[in-house]
Amino acid sequence: MFTLDAATEVRNRAVDATALAYLHVDRAGMIRDWNPAAERLFGWTRSEIIGRRLADTLVPAGLRSAYNAAFARRLVTGDGDLVGSRVEVPAVHRDGGELQITINIDELGADGFFAYVSDRTDWHRAQQELQRSTTLITAILQHTTAVVFAKDLQGRYLFVNGEYERVFQVAAADAVGRLEAEVLPAAVAAVGRAHDEQVARTGVAGTAVEEVPTGDDLRQYLVTRVPLTEPDGTVYGICTIAIDDTARRRSEAALAAREKQFWTTVNNAPGMLYQFRTGADGDSGFTFVSEGCRDIFGLEPGDLITSMRRLSEVIAPEDLESYLASVQESARTLQPWSWRGSMICRDGSRRWLYGVSRPHREPDGSIIWDGMMLDRTRERHTEADLAELRREMTGLTEQLAVLSLVTGADTAPAPALTTLVEAAEHETLDRIWAAAREGKPADMRCARADGRGRLWVRLRPRVEDGEVLIEVACFDLGRMA
Repeated sequence: MFTLDAATEVRNRAVDATALAYLHVDRAGMIRDWNPAAERLFGWTRSEIIGRRLADTLVPAGLRSAYNAAFARRLVTGDGDLVGSRVEVPAVHRDGGELQITINIDELGADGFFAYVSDRTDWHRAQQELQRSTTLITAILQHTTAVVFAKDLQGRYLFVNGEYERVFQVAAADAVGRLEAEVLPAAVAAVGRAHDEQVARTGVAGTAVEEVPTGDDLRQYLVTRVPLTEPDGTVYGICTIAIDDTARRRSEAALAAREKQFWTTVNNAPGMLYQFRTGADGDSGFTFVSEGCRDIFGLEPGDLITSMRRLSEVIAPEDLESYLASVQESARTLQPWSWRGSMICRDGSRRWLYGVSRPHREPDGSIIWDGMMLDRTRERHTEADLAELRREMTGLTEQLAVLSLVTGADTAPAPALTTLVEAAEHETLDRIWAAAREGKPADMRCARADGRGRLWVRLRPRVEDGEVLIEVACFDLGRMA
């Protein structure tokens, strides 16, 4: 049999070996016993703590009065509400740090009380952190503009956030516990159910674009579904996050339509639209060329963008120098560029070109020209035809003219002209002569001085070597008819 001393020895060894802090407090409130676990928990060695008042050592300063009152009441009245029960109270470490402890108190009769204490500080802090995290997550979920909800594997709502309530006009209390098909239109619920089942079956999150009717509008949502799992990996539900993507998609569609319209306009504009760049290092080239370059140069847009040499190869040799000089002058002065010249086509024919652009300097020192190149071959041929026609008409009119001469712009009409015009018309003749002297073309129809019909008098001024000359021509209107 164990003797009393042997039993006491076993008890003492058990108290010293336990992971729970043990302390003995006498009826005066003094600490009389203290095990190694108590040393580790509170930071006081046994020799330091024995004989100290528990209230002054382990109880937080703000709670000492309440503790002393409760301790005195226990001694006087025998009130034992805390005896034999487990309570959680704050305590103080030797370094002043606050602890949260769970304490079990029991009586030792005349010897006072003993208690076993466990440290709940980390647990308490974890609970506080969990509470803060829960509060934070709840605030985010309730104030985000994304629709967030969770359902179990049968499709019953476990949670819906504030945005869900706003979009679908249903209170969370009315949605939770109900099937999706009982809350949303059947077609929408069926699509959502199919996606839920796929995520539940594969255990892999998925994202899809879904259309959701809201009032009179049909909106597009970017919907992500995430499996909710138990600690062992078993899927027990689906969390859905839906972001309204309608505005962005509509903006993209509008931008795409405008971009298509822009490119249609650019590529159908007459001639070739382009952007040309000369870098600060002198490197030059096209950064953009419209499809009109096929009609202008017989080249693909990429050919001009990748190689400036292709342009110099097609410009007529006699016009290449003027082209390069005009670009250099525009770069130097930043004045609008304008050039007329020709190119030689692959079949040997010549095509006449007209180019214009406006330069601007970039912050890095490079110069950008935005402009267009036009094919003026048809106009050039038309001008040549008109010039030939003028030459032919000039020859014809000279044959028909009663008088044709070039004279200085004297103050009075040329005598040869005056003698042809009837005297009654001389005042009008003086008037148109004065207009011609001022550089204005003038005409008159009048009677002939010899009475043989009517004349057409035509005056055309021009300047040669700084002197104003007047071309005079008189036609017999009878002969011209």
